[in-house]
Amino acid sequence: MLFTETERTLAETISNISFANPFLPKRVELERQALGGQFDPDTRPFWSWSLNDELDRPNIVKLTQKVLSLTEESRSKLLSGEEASGKELLLYSDLVWYVLYYEHFAKRINQPHSPKDETAAWERFLESVDYWMKFSAHKIPTYNQPEHIYACLYQVKRAFLNIFHCVIGRSWPICKLRANIWESIFTHDMRRSRQSLYNSMNEVTTLVVGNTGTGKELVARAVGLSQYVPFDKNKKQFTDAESGRFFPLNLSAFSPTLIESELFGHEKGSFTGAIANRTGWLESAGRYGTVFLDEIGELDVSIQVKLLRVLQQRQFQKIGDNKTLEFKGKFIGATNRDLAREIEKGNFREDFYYRLCSDVISTPTLVEQLEDRPSELGFLVDFICRRIAPSDHEEIRDSVIEWFESSKLKNYQWPGNMRELEQCVRNIIIHNHYSPPSTEMTSNFSKAFEEVTLTSDELLSEYCAKAYRKYGSYEKAAEVLGLDRRTVRAKASKIKTD
Repeated sequence: MLFTETERTLAETISNISFANPFLPKRVELERQALGGQFDPDTRPFWSWSLNDELDRPNIVKLTQKVLSLTEESRSKLLSGEEASGKELLLYSDLVWYVLYYEHFAKRINQPHSPKDETAAWERFLESVDYWMKFSAHKIPTYNQPEHIYACLYQVKRAFLNIFHCVIGRSWPICKLRANIWESIFTHDMRRSRQSLYNSMNEVTTLVVGNTGTGKELVARAVGLSQYVPFDKNKKQFTDAESGRFFPLNLSAFSPTLIESELFGHEKGSFTGAIANRTGWLESAGRYGTVFLDEIGELDVSIQVKLLRVLQQRQFQKIGDNKTLEFKGKFIGATNRDLAREIEKGNFREDFYYRLCSDVISTPTLVEQLEDRPSELGFLVDFICRRIAPSDHEEIRDSVIEWFESSKLKNYQWPGNMRELEQCVRNIIIHNHYSPPSTEMTSNFSKAFEEVTLTSDELLSEYCAKAYRKYGSYEKAAEVLGLDRRTVRAKASKIKTD
């Protein structure tokens, strides 16, 4: 028997930790079970960026030492010819995966490595795999796949860092967001992902929904830049050296013709202004790149039809060319629109939506974060100040927070979310003052209203802009005002640009 009853219980807990979502409280609870009385009770209930930005939490250090001790003892038993069941060998394999990660990947923060560094890292990894898994009397599951183990563990490290450093906050809505991003990369069953789904997750389209300013592109980057990339054991390098390619396109900033050209590419002379051949992003992305379409709700219906074919058949053609090309990468879309309502209005194709909704991630508003954790405002102000002035952030942070405490923004709804909060902090640093657009516009609007100097068009435009600022989306504002969304947007835009 490879494990005593106590050792088996610990090994099973470690196995569960290895495949748990690191951004959910369950992961920390499993650490508590494994460490017992050694568990540090001051640990945060879930992983999040801290003010000290520490990745080596005390419990992780203790847990890793405990796993190393158990794995070493189990290895000694296997070397001595101890009998072991298939279940025990699988548990031992899980322990080894844990050890290999913390021996070879936990400190790998700078990426990608140079070819020389990668070769050296791979050779050290192979030595460790042989040390932990090579036995004459036993066949350890996954031992014959060292390159796959290497690629999987490196993906885990990349994904963790992409999420940990891009999605900031300690509220429960943000915790759920990090966990959802992790599942978008690995699914809810990480063991299944490692065994069979790892090489096909790029075929799953991700849709990020949420109000403006809530970090939808950050979410898309975290997902897109964390794909599985195979390791070539013969060349001693990852298959695609340019696996970090991310192609973002904000659809509201381009005409339909330019959007189509950016996505599909074109042949010289295929339309006015096409003075040379162009490779589109669908082709440039390759197997391990990501195409990200922001504001996909703005996409012209004619292009929706063409993209539908891409998502269904993974095929497309350049403008002006009959040759069929294959899209091999990851596709991510984002929108702040209510796509269900857009479908009802005929602005968005239903069949296209059903090709987008297999993996939906929703970003929380700033108000939702503050309602869950009011102290989060100070934390986020500190984070922003650290980015603006790293060497002097404490004094600046204190002055900004002091301004907040004496202001009238305690119940402010933050329609611009994190984007607005960051600009608010910059305003306070520069002018020691911030007037929300709604406050300024209300004052001007009230004065003009009392003096009866507004035209009917100006009156409607002011009111549409006010509704948009309050609700944070054209859809909601249009619903409340009883107007078409396009009308609200057109009227409100006049005010925002003046």
